[in-house]
Amino acid sequence: MEIKHRCSLANEVAQNHNPSGLAENNAYHLGQYHKTRNDNYFISFDESLLSTESYKEKTYKQPLSGLPFSCKDNINARGFATTAGTRGLDDFIPEDDAPIIAKLKDLGAVLCGKNNMHELSFGVTSRNGHWGNVENPVHPGRIVGGSSGGSAASVAAGVSAFAVGTDTGGSVRIPASLCGLAGFRPTKGRYPREGIVPVSDTKDTPGFIAPTVEDIAFLDAALMNESPIKSEKPRRIGVPSEFMWEGLDNKVSEACNRAVNKLRNAGIEIIQFDDRKLGHLNVSVQFPIPFYDFFIDFPRFLLKHKIKRSFDSIINQLTDQKVNQILKNQLQKNSVSWDDYMAGITALGKLRAVWYELFDVHNLDLIIYPTVSCDVPLIEDAEEPAIFEKLVRNTDIASSVGAPSLTLPIGLQGELSVGLSVDGLPNTDRQLLSQSMDIAAILHH
Repeated sequence: MEIKHRCSLANEVAQNHNPSGLAENNAYHLGQYHKTRNDNYFISFDESLLSTESYKEKTYKQPLSGLPFSCKDNINARGFATTAGTRGLDDFIPEDDAPIIAKLKDLGAVLCGKNNMHELSFGVTSRNGHWGNVENPVHPGRIVGGSSGGSAASVAAGVSAFAVGTDTGGSVRIPASLCGLAGFRPTKGRYPREGIVPVSDTKDTPGFIAPTVEDIAFLDAALMNESPIKSEKPRRIGVPSEFMWEGLDNKVSEACNRAVNKLRNAGIEIIQFDDRKLGHLNVSVQFPIPFYDFFIDFPRFLLKHKIKRSFDSIINQLTDQKVNQILKNQLQKNSVSWDDYMAGITALGKLRAVWYELFDVHNLDLIIYPTVSCDVPLIEDAEEPAIFEKLVRNTDIASSVGAPSLTLPIGLQGELSVGLSVDGLPNTDRQLLSQSMDIAAILHH
């Protein structure tokens, strides 16, 4: 399937202010759902919410009026089960919307369904033995990425105008990149994360997947009740010359180097820096911290929401046997120790200090790098350990820092999707989105 984005989200909202425009848009999104309903993008979907009749009591002038969206199925939403993609939670129906869902509904957006995902967010392929494997709508025969794979697929296929995923180490940005979309992980704490099945309180955040950077900026401004974000040209962009650009597949290398040259030719200063220290420090953070956190944060979620199924029974019902075994090894053998966790916390503090230092020493506005280091993987290669590492290696550093990070599509028409990540300092989200809009305009000119 070729991605054909009909219009920007802002334009779709404007059309939705007219009843005939709303009916036309609803018909389009519902038609896309019917075309792709067997591709496992959704765990649950309510077609009635895309009928024009359901809008009779609504105001047409809300900021996100009538935009149909979906969310990853680890985010609570009234009227839908929250399964986190696994059998052990398929009967958990929350009483309330997660705050981020409630806010989007208040702004006029319409939640039409819950997206399929990698079980409990413990993977980046969205191959799901219980709910079915999520198909990549852009590159058949190749993985969609994850763990927010269904969220990216539903946007790429035109079912959802946008989607809300969650990102621990890249779970929004990786599938967005593999589907030729924009994906945004905000500064940790910018978006509320209550009502979301956790992996790690240290690193988790909800984030947006949408067709373009402009759409992401539109959603962020609406959610934060801030003024519209305008494009602004960055002055100095850092390019990590070692770790994040190491071992790239040829097409990824070509696309990202082409992007750097375009930005340089547009008058932006490109500053190369050695990023090996970032990679070295993150090794102690990447796995031990979120893995150890899970055994604290997930049981607390079960307790808070009065879920009667035990932690052990949920783990025992996992269809992903690799994840099942990894989690059981921790329970039985303490594979990640308290000492490992504390070493990770120490490394995390150093990593964040190095991040700030790099921006300060080189006077950077942003840094850019390949979102993932490999081509969109074939389905038959999805379980290779090397593929997992290639997919998560680059995105996880910004997650550990808690920095805002956005991937934007830079692949050539007719070729495999390639994403370029743009990262900033924590709490500079609007600047990052503003300057990313300018970068996107340069690259797509």
